Amino acid sequence: MTLKQIDPNKIDGNFIKMIGQDWMLVTSGTMESFNMMTASWGFAGYMWGLPATSIFVRPTRYTKEFIDRTNSYTLSFFPDKYKKILTELGTKSGHDMDKMKKSGLTPIQLPTGDITFQEATLTIVCHVMYKSPLQESGFVDNTVMPKWYPKGATDLHTQYIGQIVGAFAPKTGLF
Repeated sequence: MTLKQIDPNKIDGNFIKMIGQDWMLVTSGTMESFNMMTASWGFAGYMWGLPATSIFVRPTRYTKEFIDRTNSYTLSFFPDKYKKILTELGTKSGHDMDKMKKSGLTPIQLPTGDITFQEATLTIVCHVMYKSPLQESGFVDNTVMPKWYPKGATDLHTQYIGQIVGAFAPKTGLF
């Protein structure tokens, strides 16, 4: 499949829906060794004058090791027919199974060296500018911790803010 690079400012879509309802695969690593996880939490916009995304990764996720090592990640979005695969990739760890084999997705390397999938309709490439674990003391709303972190502070996500350095779509795609 041939991809075209697109201007991130020209991405036409509702990121609230794309991330929260359609979901995305967060992927990091190289063709020789990478991992991916489904995510439905995150943001897209501008930070420090740059187009950026923010994602949140639990400390137990295998993908976190790859992001911490490479300081980059991709966000890949898929048509609805991949929802079942995304569901499984979000509930299983790369520590416990070969996600690539199980998913049936086709990994491809982008010109940036990052990984996406042939089946993706949009991939955003991000380089980490900032990372920090969420802290229990930062929660002003006292209903959030018990609902989303029943294991307590040891399970709090790390927030990554990544500069969008590229966006890619199939040449015959939506963009």
